[in-house]
Amino acid sequence: MRRTLHLKLVLILVLLIVSLMVVVGAFLMNSVTGYYIQDFYSQIAAAFGQDNADFVRDLQTAREGETDGAAMVEAVLSTNEGVLGVDRRHRNFFVLDGATGRYLGGSAPEPEGGVAVTPNLSKALLGEKGFDSSVTADYMDAAIPITRGGQDYIIYLLDSRETARALNAEMFSLILEALALGLVISVLLSFLLAKTMVNPLQRLTDGIEQVARGDFSRKLEVSSSDEIGQLTESFNTMAQQLETNIAELEKAEQERKDFVANVSHELRTPLTNIRSYAETLDDGVGDLSPAMEKKFLGVILNESDRMAHILQDLLTLSRFDSGRSELRLTLFPFAQAVDDTYQAVLMDAQNHAHTVELHLPHRLPQVRADRERIMQVMMNIVSNAIKYTPDGGRIVLSAGQEGDKVWMEVDDNGIGIPDGDRDRIFERFYRVDKARSRQSGGTGLGLSIAQEIMRRHQGRLYLVDKAEPGLTIRMELPVAGPEEDSHEG
Repeated sequence: MRRTLHLKLVLILVLLIVSLMVVVGAFLMNSVTGYYIQDFYSQIAAAFGQDNADFVRDLQTAREGETDGAAMVEAVLSTNEGVLGVDRRHRNFFVLDGATGRYLGGSAPEPEGGVAVTPNLSKALLGEKGFDSSVTADYMDAAIPITRGGQDYIIYLLDSRETARALNAEMFSLILEALALGLVISVLLSFLLAKTMVNPLQRLTDGIEQVARGDFSRKLEVSSSDEIGQLTESFNTMAQQLETNIAELEKAEQERKDFVANVSHELRTPLTNIRSYAETLDDGVGDLSPAMEKKFLGVILNESDRMAHILQDLLTLSRFDSGRSELRLTLFPFAQAVDDTYQAVLMDAQNHAHTVELHLPHRLPQVRADRERIMQVMMNIVSNAIKYTPDGGRIVLSAGQEGDKVWMEVDDNGIGIPDGDRDRIFERFYRVDKARSRQSGGTGLGLSIAQEIMRRHQGRLYLVDKAEPGLTIRMELPVAGPEEDSHEG
């Protein structure tokens, strides 16, 4: 097994290094050649471009009494050799006859056999600029036709690419040296890897077989920090996660059973009341006074409304849980929303002889949120304060801004929440006073829904510690809204 693994590792590493060096070497050498070609034509184009109009004008404008235009063109080119990148070794210029391509002068003597007619030179003889070159060619050239004093000339620039070839040769030598070193290292590494991989892999195999049998208790020893060690850690994490998931599934199943039981209990009570009063009405037809019948019908209607509220709240939570209830984000004044909440509950509070105070600063920013949902949270908080504060109580609404968040607090001097139940206030179907909650139409789901709405807005809803009797609940909302937009389609 070790010999087979060792041989595979050697072959893989050798092939990897050779392939990598070949690809990188070819890419680098082509890039160098391409860079030189691009730089050459960019330099020539700039020299004869609009930004260098004086140079072009000197080439095209004949002086008074001029007899040898080719010599004057050569003189202008010699003066601007730096602009053209001419070094008289690897790059030279030639002045040619515009009709025949005959050599008339240049920075180098006429080549043996004359200047070779290249595709670029052929274009120039036809009156077009020649600015093309192949990566595989061993030269770069450019041919620009000009007219001076009624005579046609061709400025021909020829670069031997010697600089690019020398750099590529040096780079090729370095690549070969790196390849040889890489092959030696790959052989040495294969021995080390073959030794360090077999035992951990065998342990992993045993561990996987144990997990397959349903035993998640075994934790494999991590003897290295390489990929095998990471794989072993991942296996341990996976086994632990599987064990945790099983425990969470069991917990979720229990919560599901509890939830079904709570829903059944909440619906059974109004159903029982409706049935009882309906049977009484049916059995006592003619024996009950109209006032009593009206009272019984009122109870039936109230219980029906209560069932409808429970179902509506359950539907809302179901949409939140499934992700189908998205936010309609708009900009609105936060202070106006707080004031609207205050105005909406004022009459209900007065019916209970409550004193309701509103403390708003002069300026609060606009917030980006789902106004309807935020108003739902505000109304829920204030309504709870009114319900759970004995008649004649005091309720204070206040708001403000801290940094990039706005907040609203509702403080009351009502019945409060026992210390042991404070952590449960946002649980579904939780009530401080179950009997009173049912009498007032509470479903025990309002704060759960409010907490979910604030979570969707990346805000907070929590209890504030206070020494006096009663309860203070605070909501915080980011002014800029949640980071990820969510709009209902």
